[in-house]
Amino acid sequence: MTAWFTTFGVAKPHAASRLLCLPSSGSGSTQFRPWLEHLPDIEMHVALLPGRERRLMDPPIDNLAELIDKLLHQVTRLIDRPYFLLGHSMGALIAFELTRALAARDLPMPRRLFVSGYRSPERPRRRPDLHQLPDDQFIDALRGYGGTPEAILAHRETMELLLPMIRADFKLHETHRFQPGAALSVPISALAGENDCIVPPDEMVDWKNHSARHFEMHRFPGGHFFIHDALERVVATLKRRVHDDLVESALAVG
Repeated sequence: MTAWFTTFGVAKPHAASRLLCLPSSGSGSTQFRPWLEHLPDIEMHVALLPGRERRLMDPPIDNLAELIDKLLHQVTRLIDRPYFLLGHSMGALIAFELTRALAARDLPMPRRLFVSGYRSPERPRRRPDLHQLPDDQFIDALRGYGGTPEAILAHRETMELLLPMIRADFKLHETHRFQPGAALSVPISALAGENDCIVPPDEMVDWKNHSARHFEMHRFPGGHFFIHDALERVVATLKRRVHDDLVESALAVG
């Protein structure tokens, strides 16, 4: 529908709800493409952030406030029916701040916020910043995250194309400073990997303080990219939550 979101050519005009997804650092919309076949009744829109995929030549954005301003304009076109927001890792931080921006402008809110693989935003970073490291050290650090295939990390020409975008993503979340505010009027579901050494599950429990409605936490087998390793379990949990929230809303209206 826009240059900023893709449905992978699978629009579902009669779907009861939409799921808006935001990817992790250095990733793109394809991170969520495998979810398509598991969500037949939900219209999925995945963010196409600048500096990657078909927007490779667009300058990447390394400031979260700037990115939220741009996303907000695009998201307002997609919230004319019940919708849910989900982000993994950096995407969870973006989804959270986007929800806060929607609330500040009194715009329709998501039925639920799904935050995956990212610490509660008020918690200080326990890992050193990476975005200013020399290329070789930066690439070595990326190996520790496990989200980039070794064939890509070892291919110098490919990494020369991708490094500006990946650095911008890391700068975006490493330099962001949380500003306290009112708890959100939407429920939050936190998704965590049992063996995630980047964001251990205990760093996610305080997401409960950011919802004035309801909080729940789900743990899945796998590391930081458990959304791939435990895809079917993750999507099954999401579908069940979406269904229950839609039923609850319908009963409240009735």
